[in-house]
Amino acid sequence: MIITVASGKGGVGKTTTSANLAVALSKLGKKTIVIDGDISMANLGLIFDFEKKRPSIHEVLAEECSVRDAIYEHRTGTYVLPASLSIAGYKKSDLDLFPDVINEIADEYDYVIIDAPAGLNKDMAIHLAIADKILLVVTPELFSIADAMKIKESSEMAGTNVMGIVLNRTGKDFGEMGPDEIEMILEEKIVGLIPEDENIRNSTLKKMDVIEYNPRCPSSKAYTELALKVTGSYVDIGKIEEIYNENFFEKLKRSIFSKFKK
Repeated sequence: MIITVASGKGGVGKTTTSANLAVALSKLGKKTIVIDGDISMANLGLIFDFEKKRPSIHEVLAEECSVRDAIYEHRTGTYVLPASLSIAGYKKSDLDLFPDVINEIADEYDYVIIDAPAGLNKDMAIHLAIADKILLVVTPELFSIADAMKIKESSEMAGTNVMGIVLNRTGKDFGEMGPDEIEMILEEKIVGLIPEDENIRNSTLKKMDVIEYNPRCPSSKAYTELALKVTGSYVDIGKIEEIYNENFFEKLKRSIFSKFKK
């Protein structure tokens, strides 16, 4: 499944969501690749410490190498197709080749997560059209919701359904919009509630995903719950043994298996 992670505006946590969702899916045993689709303002590689890797998707879109040459396996088991931070790399890239690049490798993975650029532009239109589903990342603020509505409408025009809303940075402001209100406005279900968590900022500074940085923290649990909902095997993590260590995801997979075996 190809999932484009989109937002109507920058700064809402779209790239962080893309990276951590991909890691959580990988930890659940799903072969997952996350792709930096924001080739002009690339940030995804920073989370995985792959920003200096060459070749990158820029070289792929310049037809200087094959797509498989630019895919790197992270220590979390997640596959990453990063973009470089180079302006020259962006200038030589032909985004019209992006759908062909994705289609060439999509069947090799259970999930293809595309970190799309923020806002509405030609780049975003391509990412909406190629996806099987869209995840909309918003913060509980009016401007974020209004801009997300434009992405939703564009997604519908492209014939791609919205999988759901990821409501990010919750609990930081007493005046923020509530989940019920956001669902009513966007007419979509919230599938992920990601709390305000200093571990996300700290993990990014360490060039790490938050699940690897601190698997016990609230945002790690929230991203794991999001991944479970994406796979359709959601269980209540609150009812699972509260031990987050290297064996946690094995325990979680056994719990899911037992649940569906009954």
